[in-house]
Amino acid sequence: MNPMIRKELNLRMRERRGWILPSLYLVALCVVVIFTYYESTRGRTDMGHVQGAEVGAATFIALSYTQLTLLLILAPVFSAGALTIEKEQRTLAGLITSLLSPAEIWAGKLSSAVMFVALLLCTGLPVMALAMAFGGVGPMELIFSVLTIFFVVITVAAMGLYFSATFRRSVHSTAVAYGVVILLSVITFIVFALLYSHWQSSHLGVNQIPLRWRAPLYLNPYYFLTVSFGVAANISRAEWFYCLMVYGCLGISFSTLAIRAIDQSGEQI
Repeated sequence: MNPMIRKELNLRMRERRGWILPSLYLVALCVVVIFTYYESTRGRTDMGHVQGAEVGAATFIALSYTQLTLLLILAPVFSAGALTIEKEQRTLAGLITSLLSPAEIWAGKLSSAVMFVALLLCTGLPVMALAMAFGGVGPMELIFSVLTIFFVVITVAAMGLYFSATFRRSVHSTAVAYGVVILLSVITFIVFALLYSHWQSSHLGVNQIPLRWRAPLYLNPYYFLTVSFGVAANISRAEWFYCLMVYGCLGISFSTLAIRAIDQSGEQI
């Protein structure tokens, strides 16, 4: 195992947040399940007419969006400060001059950040699988939803690690990382909404809009997750692959830039 990965995981799991965060994460998901079940059955005088598939689908969708939101909040915390903390503690010089290459340093920092977030994602799997007990959701929907969230988290972590390699202080890299998350999640939707307003008079669907007009959606993690719900039924498989390619290109680009920034930091020592 990469010694960087072993070191980072040992440090993270010995911290208090190593068990507090998963506990709070599960509490938040349980609250979402209870709230969704209450909203799905509220106003139904005859519980016999409540369809389990409706409750299951609503619970699954709510849990998926909740997990994506929570992990988008947590991913920059673990990645954007991975290298800046080495700079603040003046240990980066020793790390760079060690036998580890810049690519190995990058892989160790990224893997440790992604593994802890993946731990949270796996912790929520039993809660998400609970929706399958109600019906309306199959194993394939669960698999594609989890894969989509994992792809988004990896990309955001790669971005945060690049900012961590570029900036000198954790507060700056973390702020920029959250700014990018807001850009991807909110600004892209606003841009698409403005573009789509020009097409409302023609009553065209989203898939009928030219690619250049709906391109901002492919950067939006919530759209990526939304189209993943229809992949199993082959409803939005093409859209899902478009989003996957976009996030793959983003992850590879920021990873390359991060390795180069680490290498340049070694030249400045």
